[in-house]
Amino acid sequence: MEVMCLDKIETYMELPYEMSGSRSKNRFRLEMLWGVCKIFEIYNEPDFAVIFDYKCDIEIHLQDSLEFYQLKTHKVQSPYSFSSISKKDKKGRSVLGKLYMLKHLTKDKDITVKVALVSNAYFKMDEKVYSNIETLKMEHIDEASLIKIKKALQDEFESQDIDITNIHYIYTPMNLLEPENEVKGKITGYFEKIKNCEPEKPNALYRLIVETVNEKACYELTLDTYDDIVRKKGITKNELDRMLDKYVAKIDSAVEKTESYILENYQTLKERRKLKSALRTVFSDSFSSQLLRNKELEIAAYLNRGCSESSKHCNTSVFLI
Repeated sequence: MEVMCLDKIETYMELPYEMSGSRSKNRFRLEMLWGVCKIFEIYNEPDFAVIFDYKCDIEIHLQDSLEFYQLKTHKVQSPYSFSSISKKDKKGRSVLGKLYMLKHLTKDKDITVKVALVSNAYFKMDEKVYSNIETLKMEHIDEASLIKIKKALQDEFESQDIDITNIHYIYTPMNLLEPENEVKGKITGYFEKIKNCEPEKPNALYRLIVETVNEKACYELTLDTYDDIVRKKGITKNELDRMLDKYVAKIDSAVEKTESYILENYQTLKERRKLKSALRTVFSDSFSSQLLRNKELEIAAYLNRGCSESSKHCNTSVFLI
C-alpha cells in the first residue's frame, strides 16, 4: 500500500537504513507506546503510515511529507542539554546530527521533511531551560543559540549550508512509571471520538494494538520495497480502522439504527413507544437465544426489500444489524 506517490517513495528509500541505534528495553517500550498515541493524533489525515524503528524510531508517512521522531528518555529530572544532543559518537555523529541528516539528504527533493527529538526531559540551552514549551522549533530560538546550533552542524557536516527549519525538540509528559495505563486511557478516548461509542473490550483493544506495533517494531530484516516496509514495519490508517471496528459494540450500532428507522417510519407516539419497548426486549434476549440469532440473515433480507408492505403485515419491527 503506497501512502506516498512514486517520487516521494524513491526519496525515502534512498535515506540511510536503521537510524534508531541501540537502546534499552524500557526505552523501546516507551517508543512503541508514544508511537501508538501518535497514530491516533494523525487519524484525521486522509491517509498515513506510521513506521516503527526502521530509518528512525518513529516515522510518519503522509501523502506529501515525512516526519521522523527520535526518542530519548531521562530517568532523572535534569533537563536534556544541547551539549548532550550535539556530542559526537565514535562514528562522528551526534543525536542532532543523525536527525539533521534525514532532512539534509532530502533538501533538494519536492517533499517536506520534519525531524524532532522527543524526550521526557525539558530542553536546556546554555543556562536557559525551556520548561514552558512543549514543542520548540529550533528556528525560533534566540539568535545567540541559533548561531551555536548552526556552528555545531557546520562542524559535523563540514558545510556552511545549514538549514534548521522543521527541526524540533518535543517535550512529552508521558508517565514513565505507568505508561501503559496512560496509553490505554488515550486509546479509549480516541476510540470514542472516532467511533462515537465506547470500545466493547478496551483492554483487549489495547493489547491488540500494542502487540501489533510490537511485532512491527521487532521485525529486523532489511526490506527491499516500500510496500514491504509499510506491511512489515508500519500501521496504516486502513489497518487501524480494521482493528477499531472489531471493538465497536454491535448492540449500540443496531439500537441506534433501529430507533432511527422507527422515528422515520412511524408517526404516532403510541406506535413508537410500543416498538421501542419491543426493541429493548428483543435485544436483551437476542444474545442468549440462538433462534433469534439465526433469524439475522432473514431479517437483513427483509430490510433489503425496503419493507414495502404496510406495518400491519410486518411480523417484526426489530432488525439486527
